[in-house]
Amino acid sequence: MSFNIGDMIEYNDVYGESRKGTILSVSSDMDSYEDMRLENGVPYYASKKLTAAAKKRAKSERSEIVYAPVKPKNMNTVFIEVTRKGCDYADFVPFDEVKEINE
Repeated sequence: MSFNIGDMIEYNDVYGESRKGTILSVSSDMDSYEDMRLENGVPYYASKKLTAAAKKRAKSERSEIVYAPVKPKNMNTVFIEVTRKGCDYADFVPFDEVKEINE
């Protein structure tokens, strides 16, 4: 799977019905995963530990944020926010329930 924010995906809603929608964002239940990205189907979180180490190595306060892939043991905390045409609310889909579609 290699989907990104803005891509169309397929998933089952809470009633088990197949739906299609567009990815708005990626998020997690974990407090430490505040700032997240989605790149080619892989969720990343802003790592405070890796960012601090990069700043120390660069000896600069203006070092960029370092993103690390979500650990496999924490993948069950990751959700994709999806919007559908004609729907006033977004669905939050567990990451492992997303099915990529090529349109």
